[in-house]
Amino acid sequence: MATTTHHKLSRKDLKRPDEFVTFFDTAGVFLQENLSRVIIAAAAAIALLAVLMGLDFYSAHQGRLTAEDFYQASYALEHKNYQAAQQGFQHLAEHGSDPLSRLAEFYLANVYVAQRQPAKARDALDAYLKGADHEQFKELALVQLGVVNEDLGDFAKARDAYTQAAALDGPEKERAQIGAARMLARLGDKPAAIAAYQRFVGENPFAPERASAVEALAQLGVAPEHPKAVSRTIEVPAP
Repeated sequence: MATTTHHKLSRKDLKRPDEFVTFFDTAGVFLQENLSRVIIAAAAAIALLAVLMGLDFYSAHQGRLTAEDFYQASYALEHKNYQAAQQGFQHLAEHGSDPLSRLAEFYLANVYVAQRQPAKARDALDAYLKGADHEQFKELALVQLGVVNEDLGDFAKARDAYTQAAALDGPEKERAQIGAARMLARLGDKPAAIAAYQRFVGENPFAPERASAVEALAQLGVAPEHPKAVSRTIEVPAP
């Protein structure tokens, strides 16, 4: 028969502190000894949160201010107040870092174009294209760069800009293709220019720019290659 052994607690055991009590006592001592540090750490965390919230509000506020400045400069450009438009877009381009501020460089170039200042327009377009991330605006900027380089007599750079724009396959593609062909002619590469115009006519039979290509070919002394006729089968419905 098994016997039950009773362990008798001594006074020493009774005086030994419970481990949970000991933990809380230790924590209490820690808090008392380091209360100032705990308060400072909590205050620092609250301050950091306040700073982050303030930065978020500041960013939103700055975004609204940037949008308003951009609108004012665009309104001035639309109404041909070029001085105000130039100042507005230039300020945004120099002091901002958001997408609208970067786009301001493109619009600043348009202000210079309107004022017949192609060299300044080229500089603004080059600056914009270094960080352009919107394909449609990039295409427009490249076509505009081709135009200003053509105005400046730099036909090689104009051809490069038009060629890059045509490769983006956007709404300005056909205009860019015609520009690239025109620059080949201006650079004296007549065979390449003829081939480019004929290819454009063959691939774009309904493009508005086709008439310009046909006229350019006539000036170069050749006729356009007409695209092959496409046969169509007309199905007659059964009676």
